[in-house]
Amino acid sequence: MTIVVAGRDCTRELEPALRARAGQMARGSPRRRPAAFSSDIRALALREAGSEAQYLDELIRLLRYRHGVDTVAFSIPRRPGFLGRLSAAIKRRLWRALRYQHDRIVFRQNGINMLLVNALEFEDAQRRREADEWRRRLEALERAQPPADPAAGTAQGR
Repeated sequence: MTIVVAGRDCTRELEPALRARAGQMARGSPRRRPAAFSSDIRALALREAGSEAQYLDELIRLLRYRHGVDTVAFSIPRRPGFLGRLSAAIKRRLWRALRYQHDRIVFRQNGINMLLVNALEFEDAQRRREADEWRRRLEALERAQPPADPAAGTAQGR
């Protein structure tokens, strides 16, 4: 293997670091694993909502974090013995052959998921603005209308 950077042979300087990094990636080192979500980003937080509005707020907050499909490599489980090794080898080859198509589909799905989450956020914000406007208008109407005389209301109702 020869590593050329800017027309200069850098094999001797870079090869050990690249081989070590490749070994880590092949073993599935902890640095390559996805970062764990914090404890406040969990679906069980939805149970703690006291009302429907709080539930929807929490749901949209969680969707912002979890709208993407994960494509991180994983170890393929296998059974013990010769057939287990053989089936794992076949699965690895199939995965290598199909990974490109899988990543293309996942990329598209992530885009769709992101658009849907954004649409939900915008719709929620629009509905909140409309509800605030309705409240303001109702309060203005109630202030403009003089208080009703209870005695006059019963006489007209008969």
